[in-house]
Amino acid sequence: MSPFTQSSVVKLPLRGRAAKNEEYWREHKGIVACPRCKNLHTKKRWYVSEDKLKRTLKTSKIIVTEKKSCPACTMIKNHTFEGEVFIEGFPTEMKQELKNLINNFGERATAIDPQDRIIATETTRKGYRVTTTENQLANKLAKKIRDAFNTVEVTFRNSAEPSEVSRVHVIFTK
Repeated sequence: MSPFTQSSVVKLPLRGRAAKNEEYWREHKGIVACPRCKNLHTKKRWYVSEDKLKRTLKTSKIIVTEKKSCPACTMIKNHTFEGEVFIEGFPTEMKQELKNLINNFGERATAIDPQDRIIATETTRKGYRVTTTENQLANKLAKKIRDAFNTVEVTFRNSAEPSEVSRVHVIFTK
């Protein structure tokens, strides 16, 4: 008998489309609500409010069939992230303007897709550390900061597979 006939119990990291399906779980019948953020999921899409879902489905009544934490809330609960932006060397007179830009960018991203969120903006010794639920959101935030402030250098780095973390360094030059 061959030693390779036994099935393996090791769960390897999934890649590509398989990882996406694992992350968002299988499609459920009906509407799933996240108990933490109140986002609603149906037909492979997340909706930020019940009113928006009613308009999309063209119905007056929404019946939630299941409550389950959404991927963004799960990431926040598990202290994980996909995007990380380090902002360093900004002038103190631009501090409030930079904070406003980060907050407004996060609100616009969440309005478009409720799973795109800025998890936290932390103050570090050199500046700010911003974590996001999506790696592309971190890249877009860095580009937005570069466009808003002309004296900025941006460096993009992606971690090795299977992790999908994007780390971006934004350094203000004088």
